[in-house]
Amino acid sequence: MVVRTVVTSGTATLIATLFALGFALLLANTNWRGKEMLRVIVQALYGLPPVVVGVVVYLALSKDGVLSDLNWLFTIEGMIFAQTLLIFPLILGVAWGALERVSEDKRDVFRVMNVKKPTRIMLEMYCARRGIVNAVLLGFGRAIAEVGAVLMVGGNIAGKTRVLTTSVVLETSIGEMDAALQLGGILLVLSLLIALSIQLLQKIHLFGGGDFGEESRDVVSYEAFNHKLKNLNVQKDDVNILESFSIELSQGEIIALMGESGSGKSTLLRRICGLEGNDLGIGQDVAYVAQQPTLVMDTVAMELQLPAMVHNQLPNAGKELASICGLEQKGKQRNSTLSGGEKQRLAFLRALAMNRKILILDEFTSELDGLSIEKIEQEVLDFKQRGGCVLFATHNVMQAERLATRTIYIHQGKEVGSESEVAQKIKSGNWIG
Repeated sequence: MVVRTVVTSGTATLIATLFALGFALLLANTNWRGKEMLRVIVQALYGLPPVVVGVVVYLALSKDGVLSDLNWLFTIEGMIFAQTLLIFPLILGVAWGALERVSEDKRDVFRVMNVKKPTRIMLEMYCARRGIVNAVLLGFGRAIAEVGAVLMVGGNIAGKTRVLTTSVVLETSIGEMDAALQLGGILLVLSLLIALSIQLLQKIHLFGGGDFGEESRDVVSYEAFNHKLKNLNVQKDDVNILESFSIELSQGEIIALMGESGSGKSTLLRRICGLEGNDLGIGQDVAYVAQQPTLVMDTVAMELQLPAMVHNQLPNAGKELASICGLEQKGKQRNSTLSGGEKQRLAFLRALAMNRKILILDEFTSELDGLSIEKIEQEVLDFKQRGGCVLFATHNVMQAERLATRTIYIHQGKEVGSESEVAQKIKSGNWIG
């Protein structure tokens, strides 16, 4: 009976989870009219009465029902079918919410890294795994405790369809309260053990571990390239954030992008990376560090392993990369416990590990101390010497003077000349933020 209970509820949970996750991934990554109405319907079905499911499934499986050919009435298969229908909305709704809480910033990281779709789906599920595990636990808990539907569809046949919950009901109905309590205790212990096992799945690191990769960096020299990007536009809420902006990215250049806050610097960088509007055809050449660094894995070592995990041709050189910015002793430290400056350094190192021709950096040293800035700027200069191109947005005039081979000024989404009033104020240091 115990085995039958686990098989019935476990199989129903597994089937419901597989279908629910597929739909949840689709719903979390698409926008269409009526989506919110569907969410309300799914949430309303959280409280779907088991007896209603039991009646519907009974009628469908009965002699005159649409599924009568299956011969599932009063069988384990019919009970699994009923429980699957009962818990599907619950798992779908909770998993859908968890996947939607995977931030758009994390999805941007996967896009710029050109992660293949199957791997990206797995990474999104990994980021949302706590919510997904909760969805599975809720579904399994409801399935294993359910009585009405399995009693109606299974018939509570001894040795065939009788499970722990229906046995408790039977023993109670004939006044055998001690037996009912014993069976209830077994059911409770069984539920706790299975719930604990499912919770432990969260601890498994499916994408790397806590140790740095020992391989050497592939410090390549890049062949000559020249990308001319013309008439870049971004419009949001009928407002032109970026208007007919053209820029040229060439081998061995460091370009500083300067402008007041809100001038369109970050939008331009995101547009070049393909995060605003269509792909410009240079996605395979670009690595990007956002102004607010976004980390997607659990630990420092896992974050630096990510490029090699999603692109097999890249070396797993986490230890060497970590030593650049003093993170070599923090491999097993959780990213959530890092300081803002440590997160910024780690995001830069992850971009460096991608071995792309073009580095797009948005205020990449804004939270760093002087020594860390010096080390990272040296990496930028070394990258230029290898033939790479760096485009970085900054408010730091001195940094632009130290690094840039040329400077572009932007104001209200358009390029302005170096002799313009805006450029002169920026260069004078009067506008610093």
